[in-house]
Amino acid sequence: MKRMIQHWTSVLLAGVVALSTSCSTDENEPQPTPVFPEAATLNIPAGETTCEVSFTPNLDWTVSIPTDAETARWFKLRDGEITTTSISGKASTSPVTITVETSDQTSFDLAPVCEVSLTMGGETRVIAKITRLTTAREFDLFASDYSASDDDFIIPYTYSGSALAKYTGSETSLALEDAPEGAVELKWPVRVGGFMYVFKSTSNFNWLASTPEWLSVTSTPVEGEDGAYQITVNGEFTEENIDGAVGVIDFYDASLDDKTQDPGNNAHNKYCVTMPAFRDIIRSNDFGTTYSFNADGNYVDMNGTVIEDYDCTGEISSTAGVKFYVAVSDGTYYYASPEMTGWVTVTDSWDENGGVFQTHTYTIQVTPNATPRTATLLVLPKSMADQISNPDTDLFDNTGKDFKEEYKPYILATIEQAGGESGGDSGFSISSGSGNNMYEMLNYFKFEDLTNVDPNTDEDVAANAGEIEMGAKLYRLTYNNSSMSEGSLQLDIAGEYSMVMTMPYGNNWLVFYDVTSGMVDDGKCVIGMSGEDWAQGATGDKGSIVFYGSDGNIAARIICIRNY
Repeated sequence: MKRMIQHWTSVLLAGVVALSTSCSTDENEPQPTPVFPEAATLNIPAGETTCEVSFTPNLDWTVSIPTDAETARWFKLRDGEITTTSISGKASTSPVTITVETSDQTSFDLAPVCEVSLTMGGETRVIAKITRLTTAREFDLFASDYSASDDDFIIPYTYSGSALAKYTGSETSLALEDAPEGAVELKWPVRVGGFMYVFKSTSNFNWLASTPEWLSVTSTPVEGEDGAYQITVNGEFTEENIDGAVGVIDFYDASLDDKTQDPGNNAHNKYCVTMPAFRDIIRSNDFGTTYSFNADGNYVDMNGTVIEDYDCTGEISSTAGVKFYVAVSDGTYYYASPEMTGWVTVTDSWDENGGVFQTHTYTIQVTPNATPRTATLLVLPKSMADQISNPDTDLFDNTGKDFKEEYKPYILATIEQAGGESGGDSGFSISSGSGNNMYEMLNYFKFEDLTNVDPNTDEDVAANAGEIEMGAKLYRLTYNNSSMSEGSLQLDIAGEYSMVMTMPYGNNWLVFYDVTSGMVDDGKCVIGMSGEDWAQGATGDKGSIVFYGSDGNIAARIICIRNY
């Protein structure tokens, strides 16, 4: 029995020795070395969201990406249905592919990088550097089509097929003569109130517009075109741009923390527009208008309605200093002297406290008169008016028969006054005959209808107000030149009269030839200045020719003044 125990003890010891010898042999054998692939440099193009990294692991492995906030914002590892920051697996003789995902949010300026690390056999190496590429900003601007013949934009708006060239200079304030090629000139369509232009923009980012103070930009989405806007640029009238200006408009990325920074990639898109000089511009819907007045000086509207107690007004837009001129023609020559045009008064309502360019009204008034007459109304900007020293000659060409070409665009309106009876409904009236036009144009005499003139403004009217209240007509005939001698002036008389007297009684310088004298022809009468003794008349002499009706009452009085 003892011998048997010793035997089994020997057998067990032999086994232990053998096992010990076997383990010692495994530890001494060399361990497999992890085989890492060459580090790859990869990109995720704009618009894509995944990138694949492949390797063949000869040992059990773990792939990981950094867990910091910036990397986590942009990158994840895809493991089946979930995303994570690390994935592990077994050794393999076949390639293993790991998918790296990036956010689908658009990035114009950031290009984040993700390092992909592989761990095997206790060793870690970066096997890929992945860069998420930026998205290119896209911004284009297209000018709308403008019809020169219609002086307006083509509506519905159409746009050029070619995008405008961007401004690449650094200057933000340019003189008009330094405007870059391709700068768009603002227009002033007939239907709007100032300089403007319409564009269309296309872009893939949200933008804001930076402009000089005298420019403004508004935008409206274009229906059916994603990222497209109709842009209206308006120019304001300021002292800064009164002689024209160049404005730089910068369409910049709205996400920029500071609009002055420029990360590139079309973060700023600059374009130049020009605003024409407006110092000499006069705009009005009244160009080509005819203003009509009746013999009493009342305005007559387009429907032929007489508008009493109403001043005829028009409207213009201009800078300060415009000046109105009135010109008349005798059928051959033009005249603009106050002596010839004094029957028309034009006043302007420019607001000295208003803007540098403003809309203001002007008022036209004419004196009563029984003879048809016509005048031309001209309005010149200050720079042109300052060159006029004598309107009677400077406004017209060398022949005196027409306006100078440079002034023709500023002919505003025609003023017409009808002839016929004036001063009420009475059938008796007197007017200066058409044969006197030349003398009247030369200011040899002046014939006025005073019947409806305010007595507070005229002493002759005040002195004869009682007669006017009784229905009489009152006229004034002023002789300014000795050429208006006996027999040279004819007046048209409408209606019947029974007697004519010259006053004061017995004067020799004022003579009236009535029908019995044989000096009347077809309703004309002649008033002579000299009478029997020319020398008896003196400068300042005043007399009257009084017409009596069949009822014995005064029908009309002509106050005659010798003014030479």
